[in-house]
Amino acid sequence: MSNTFQPHPPGGTGLVLQRFTPSAALRPYVQCYWQARGQSQGQSQGQSQGQGGSEPAGRELADRPADRELLHPDGAAGLLFNFGGALERDGNRLRGTCWIDGPKRRTARLTVGSQLELLGVRFLPGMALPFLGESLAVLAGGGLTPGEALRRLELEALHERLLETPDPAGRIALLEGYLLQRLRRHAAPQVPALTASLDWLERHQGQASVATLVAELPFGQRHLERLFQRHVGLSPKRYARLLRVARSRELIKQGGATISLTDTAFAAGYFDQAHFIHDFKAVTGFTPGGYRDHVRRRYGPVQSSAV
Repeated sequence: MSNTFQPHPPGGTGLVLQRFTPSAALRPYVQCYWQARGQSQGQSQGQSQGQGGSEPAGRELADRPADRELLHPDGAAGLLFNFGGALERDGNRLRGTCWIDGPKRRTARLTVGSQLELLGVRFLPGMALPFLGESLAVLAGGGLTPGEALRRLELEALHERLLETPDPAGRIALLEGYLLQRLRRHAAPQVPALTASLDWLERHQGQASVATLVAELPFGQRHLERLFQRHVGLSPKRYARLLRVARSRELIKQGGATISLTDTAFAAGYFDQAHFIHDFKAVTGFTPGGYRDHVRRRYGPVQSSAV
């Protein structure tokens, strides 16, 4: 297990993040473990001067209007444990201790306050099923599923053990042990065609058509759809759209005002501006121009290293 840190960009909300790498046995399934803490305004200003943590994989922190972090979808699922005050996401206050964070279809907004203290597991897209024991299609959408809804996971008992172990290394060790035990008990053969399909879509950044992918598979599109609904929780087409929009966000951040949004759309695989704007807003809640304005307000001039 290791952890990495990055400077927190100026103008942040005071959210401090750490990311921890899973053990070798879990790397085929887990992107990372992550810890997030909120800070008071005074602490946040010190944070922006160079101390900080790195973001959880797949949860790009792109916009910080006063006290919110954007949690962009990447097709992955996770587990979430709360050790602070009531969690507020998308304007809803969630009272509880633990949740399953299913695959999101659109960007979520996390309210940050000084009492925020979260610990999470982020699985790789398509790799959560052995641990959750539930079709990902049931968990997909935008909301968090309370841990008590899937009692067989015993997440509430795990939360109690984590609460009694305040140091990060001890908590990560508990999470590792829990996941390894789940994997031993519920291990299922990996599906090479699914892994290959996910890799193919990621390699093409969602730009190639699903029909082109199916032409390379030994089965038809209907079977591929079933695989994705069960293991990813999203259709191949929707997953590809998330990849295209993610690529668009990166291009906007890298290019700023120096590259036209028309060129950005083309580079991300869109051949008409209307389709680009529709997809981008459907996923992020911003128009491409609105997102570029937010990035400029947060970072100032173009910064290719922006989170």
